[in-house]
Amino acid sequence: MAIERICSSCFGDADLRRWIRSANGSRGCDACGKFDSPTLSFDEVVERIEDGIGRYYGRAVDQLPYQTAEGGYIGRHWDSWEMLDEIDLSLPRDDGSLFSEIASSMHDEPWCEFDWLSLDTDAALRSSWQQFCYTVKHKRRFFFHSTGTDDHDSYTPASLLDQIARISDGIGLIKVLPVGTKLWRARIDLLKRGKSTMADFGPPPIEHALQSNRMNPPGIPLLYLASSALTALKETRSTESRVGLLQVNRPLRILDLRQLPDVPGMFSDANREHALSLRFLHDFADDIMTPVPRDKRVHIDYLPAQVVTEFFRDYPFTGGKVDGIAYGSTLHARGWNVALFLGPVDLGIEVPKWGAIPAPSLTLIKTKWLREA
Repeated sequence: MAIERICSSCFGDADLRRWIRSANGSRGCDACGKFDSPTLSFDEVVERIEDGIGRYYGRAVDQLPYQTAEGGYIGRHWDSWEMLDEIDLSLPRDDGSLFSEIASSMHDEPWCEFDWLSLDTDAALRSSWQQFCYTVKHKRRFFFHSTGTDDHDSYTPASLLDQIARISDGIGLIKVLPVGTKLWRARIDLLKRGKSTMADFGPPPIEHALQSNRMNPPGIPLLYLASSALTALKETRSTESRVGLLQVNRPLRILDLRQLPDVPGMFSDANREHALSLRFLHDFADDIMTPVPRDKRVHIDYLPAQVVTEFFRDYPFTGGKVDGIAYGSTLHARGWNVALFLGPVDLGIEVPKWGAIPAPSLTLIKTKWLREA
């Protein structure tokens, strides 16, 4: 029997299910025979599927060269059955007949890459990021900005970093830590008892900033704070430490990499370039957050994240520069960290050489000795 109406539960894709449910059609599905979900015209659903595919793939007739002697199109291409396999269309209630019915109802013209002569945006960004990481680790440490080429398939390091910042800004990753936010810092080198001051829980003095960290190289200190005392302790890789609770005194603008928005699916209404850019940003964030063993390679493997941090530090985001970067903890699943660009003057530890004395951006509220259970 021909399928006239199909229900939302016949599809595993969340966007397709949501779209069909939004029509709130009558119950009674010709594909699965059940009455538990809203339905929509089968032809409309097939059209939606083709429209979604058409935003991420091209048509061979428009893209690929054709040689009769070679047996058809030259280049990678898929017929409708192959394309549904390529996109892994999920049909949880299907016994095989629904898949065939959808494929046979689609247009006959084969599909191909969106632009067979160019990389997709996410692939171009990912390839350029990999080249950037190799360059700053093994080729050029400082004057690397114009290495490589700028075209649709690749970016120079300077253009790549600008793209990452623009994407982050465009999807709303600039957030504010409001006044009153509580953050923690751990100091394993402080005594168990004794009076502590803000200077003890600020960034390390320049002469003691000798360690390479995720966001800063030796000699350029940053202030690393955590969302909880336990997270701060775990970040030291110690079992006990003196921890200080600090309170935010002014709104702090941060680039927030803690939880990126989900990548829109093929059958959502999201812009294709937005989805591809966000897909790359997920890979980028995962890459710079990957735990790095504290061995002889730590000074090398942290370099890409350190360079990115330096770039973000002065980038003119919408609304101005940021005060730091927030990211998920790799040592405590429920916690997160923030690397702040605040110096001793911002924290009230030092008096400026000229100008008015600013109000401290953070205040030390209390300290305690913490031992992990």
